[in-house]
Amino acid sequence: MIKTFVMRLVNKIGYKKLDSDFVRRISKDPLNYSLHLQYALHALKKSQWYLALAELKTAEFLGANDGEMQKYRNTILSSMPRQEIMNHNQYYRLKSLASELNYRAGKANFSVLDVGGGLGQLASFIPEASYCLAYPNVSGISGINLPFPDYCFDYVVSCHVLEHIPLKERRLFLDQLLSKSKYGLILLNPFYIDGGRVEDRLKLVIDVTEAEWAKEHLECTLPRIEVIKEYARERNLQIEIRPNGTMTTTLALVFVDYFASKSLKKSDWEKVNKFFNVKFDNNVLDTEKFPTGYIVYLGWQDKLNK
Repeated sequence: MIKTFVMRLVNKIGYKKLDSDFVRRISKDPLNYSLHLQYALHALKKSQWYLALAELKTAEFLGANDGEMQKYRNTILSSMPRQEIMNHNQYYRLKSLASELNYRAGKANFSVLDVGGGLGQLASFIPEASYCLAYPNVSGISGINLPFPDYCFDYVVSCHVLEHIPLKERRLFLDQLLSKSKYGLILLNPFYIDGGRVEDRLKLVIDVTEAEWAKEHLECTLPRIEVIKEYARERNLQIEIRPNGTMTTTLALVFVDYFASKSLKKSDWEKVNKFFNVKFDNNVLDTEKFPTGYIVYLGWQDKLNK
């Protein structure tokens, strides 16, 4: 059931436009670093900078020679689009995740598994970390049946994925992510908030933009904080929860992005994104009553003082 929903999601987002031959080959041998390296170089030739970096770092994590990687890494990083012109909603999530990882790890060279991480954009926000992307139609690595040994990564992260998992399967999904982590799981997700007009917001987004992610949110329903807390108690996990973003700002920028995509004023859209990305930080954009979502840390008491 989980697999069905996730595959529907990645197909709707449009990742089928990526090279399906590489994805198919990797899916049959997901831990083969040579295949991931070939895919990274293919993405580099296609100017798919974020995917190229994510796949390069995945190849490194799986055993590719670091010396061989350095020249490719430098080429990708020097060619990559400036982060500050990225879609603000995406930028803010990734920046928040990177900050949380750096805070938790206390160092720059931690290892992280990014489950459902799109084209692997997070890798560019944590350039010194060991990184691996698991997203079936993008990296060829299943996010449902993870092919790694238990406790293989320092941290596992999953951003805006849990709300696309059917309710009855969410505990199983979280169990699997936690099983691959030494120190804990970090979620960044929208959650149901009383008074947040969830259905009204999603129906408006669907009516105006026909966004598939909004249809998935409505169909699967947003997770609830009290359910995550109950899960933590059942598994004897430490849980820390922090609001992230502002619901109204995020919603407004969904429509800004949509209408900008219909216009020919890409440079003006980039100016708006750059202003929000550079000028506003967590102190301005994080609100407690109606946040866009929450950063949730789930971990183990006996592993905190590592």
